[in-house]
Amino acid sequence: MSKPLSPARLARETQRLLSLLPDHIRALDEASGHSLEALFSVLALGTTEIEAEIDALYAGHFAETASPGALDDIAALIGAVALRPLPEDAGLNTRAYVANTMRYRRGKGTARVLEALAADVGGFGAVAVEYFMRLSRTAHLADVRPERPATALLVPGETAARTATGFDVLPRLVDLRSIVRAGGRHHVPHVGVHVVRPLGPTYAAPEGTAGLSEVEMAGVPLAAPWSPGGIVQAGYYQLAAVPGAVLRLFNPDRRSQDGADRVSEADLASRLKRLPLHRELEERRAAALESRDAALADVPWFDGEGQPFAVFLGRTVAGKLVYDRVPDEQVCIANLETPPSPAGARPAPQRAHSWFTGSAAGPVPHNANSPVTCAFDPVTGRMIFADPLPGTPVQAVRVAYAYGIGRAIAAGPFDRNEPDVPFQIVTAADVTTHVWLVGPRDLPLAPGVSSAASLAAAVALWNGVAAAGHRGFIVLTDCGRAGGNAALEISLPGGAELTIVSSRFEDQQARPGVDPDPALLGYLVRAGRSFVVEVPLAVSAQAAGAVGGRLVLDGLSLTGGLTLRAGAVSDLLIRYCTLRAPGGAALSTTAPLRGSSLRINRSIVGAVRLDFGPAPATGSLAIADSVVSADGAAGLALDAYKLETDLRNVTVLGAGRCKELEATNVMFAAPFTVTRTQAGCVRYSWVPDGSTMPRAFRCQPQLAAGAAAAAKGAALSPPEQEAAALSVTPQLLDTSLDEPTVAMLAANCPEAIRMGGESEAEIGAFSAVAVGLRYANMRRLFEDYIPFGNEAGLIDDTRSSAVALRRNRP
Repeated sequence: MSKPLSPARLARETQRLLSLLPDHIRALDEASGHSLEALFSVLALGTTEIEAEIDALYAGHFAETASPGALDDIAALIGAVALRPLPEDAGLNTRAYVANTMRYRRGKGTARVLEALAADVGGFGAVAVEYFMRLSRTAHLADVRPERPATALLVPGETAARTATGFDVLPRLVDLRSIVRAGGRHHVPHVGVHVVRPLGPTYAAPEGTAGLSEVEMAGVPLAAPWSPGGIVQAGYYQLAAVPGAVLRLFNPDRRSQDGADRVSEADLASRLKRLPLHRELEERRAAALESRDAALADVPWFDGEGQPFAVFLGRTVAGKLVYDRVPDEQVCIANLETPPSPAGARPAPQRAHSWFTGSAAGPVPHNANSPVTCAFDPVTGRMIFADPLPGTPVQAVRVAYAYGIGRAIAAGPFDRNEPDVPFQIVTAADVTTHVWLVGPRDLPLAPGVSSAASLAAAVALWNGVAAAGHRGFIVLTDCGRAGGNAALEISLPGGAELTIVSSRFEDQQARPGVDPDPALLGYLVRAGRSFVVEVPLAVSAQAAGAVGGRLVLDGLSLTGGLTLRAGAVSDLLIRYCTLRAPGGAALSTTAPLRGSSLRINRSIVGAVRLDFGPAPATGSLAIADSVVSADGAAGLALDAYKLETDLRNVTVLGAGRCKELEATNVMFAAPFTVTRTQAGCVRYSWVPDGSTMPRAFRCQPQLAAGAAAAAKGAALSPPEQEAAALSVTPQLLDTSLDEPTVAMLAANCPEAIRMGGESEAEIGAFSAVAVGLRYANMRRLFEDYIPFGNEAGLIDDTRSSAVALRRNRP
């Protein structure tokens, strides 16, 4: 059966049937109380149901529109292998796989199909390598194959960076071990599918290169001053939100949507390396000076449209701030892991270039200078501008870029719209609604919507009007920053609700024949925006002894932490935020909580300290799909020993404690203490030794120890218990919140962790990604799509930052 009929569709069908009657009959029916219309509504019910069933039948003919049941029928019809289901919020389904199965079968046995399968089934960027192409061979002029070097090329600086990846071209001796069972690689029947797991959320560059307005640049993040050692240096900027931190830039995902082409290194969402970018920009500079076209084989990275990154300079022209994009040829790639010496050094505004041309008289030397605007480091997200920059002084610097993360959590440009957050902002008769927009705007404001010059100004306006029953929205429409020396103080009276959200704000659209809704103020589109709050944020109730209202923080990156004063909130929701205060408490209280409900969803959070003093406190803490870390602070990562705590799909990088605990798919990286163990339960989690927990269900390493004891038929000795625990110990790529692979499972992580969560998902913050299930689905398909006698193995090329930095030299 199709889905239930909507009242709107039934009403349209009723009116369609009525329109078939003459006008005078419809007029008589209206005058007599619409009895005929009521009859037609009964008739319309049947015709509408029949049409709905016909629509569902037609939709079931196509994989793009079929219902889940019809999609299974299509899969059975074409012989698509059934896959193991992923979690509901994994962001991936089998529709693309089923739709493309016939195309896969036509290309069966080719590396291109394996790459397409990895994209549709696993959602990963992947490179398929036929390892017979990497075997060493005897070079001969009768069989010249430049793509297969006879000996190792050790001179190019990218050799080390590409070693053991899908783009490693070093010739190897044959390895006769099985690629599936023993990890062998270089053998004639072996095919390796190299996958890169991190996502590459992208702040896209706008169209155009000159005279761009602030509105056009609203989706491009604003760079902040980089102050090495706390000393402000002219022309020094950074992209990281935290002062002095690093931001690892990634290449945007540029894979072909139709899967017709093989994947190249410049197509994958992976870490940017300095050397290939440097070589390409040098080639572009030389080609521009020499009045020739750049060699296409040497320029795969910069596309002229803002990828992989683009730098914009904002200057005041005719009283308005406008932005110009720095040409790619004027950017120099540099290593800025450490500040230049001497302090404050800046690159020269020009670089000399020499070349020769031929003539009848012999080589002719040429010399020219190429302009340099800035030195940029894609590995740290830092830049230094040349001195002096030509033209009027620069007021702002923005950079369009992509970065890496294991899942769409924390502040970022991805889509954060969900059914449980308001999309429309509508006024109500019994609620006073205030809306302030912070950011550039080129259209007049609708009635009921105001503008504020800054976040601090918007907070001050809210504090001036906030009262019980009031609702406020501070909409940050620009990827900007809120700095300063003073903390932001939010007053939140009981019964009031304030939402601070980084979002686009769209006005009500005028439609022909549709009267505008006077109660509709606009729409919140939570995509393409994030906002950095560099100052501490504090919340307090409006009256002493009272309990505040509801506060929602959405899409923000807070680097100074959030403090809750006495009775600050009754309900706090932090969603898609990066909440940090490196070396201190990211979320803290200055008085015991009184019945407050604190929720953190899909966020990266520093140390959480919710217990203040010996006085009793009440309330609850719920964290889901998030990473919690001590973030350099001494003491506990999660301190809530007076609160009832609920953790689901969380990685806790540090010790912690709470009063009561309900936990599912949680990775406790350090011992965790629960005061009231007679209540609650811990399920499908990693619980290290030294923890005090309530009853446990299918938790590691206790599950592994129990299995080992059952196999032995006796109790385990201490060394055997330690060995059982070591066999299932989680392996993480990174634990620093500055790194893109923080809390991601390493390739050598045991299957008991990778598939030990609820419904065989992984344990930890990225449970919904279900990497183990995706790998299992991909391996299941290999036997159907590789030639008989060949073997295909999955190889994870995701690197930790420590390994990547060792490879990324210079």
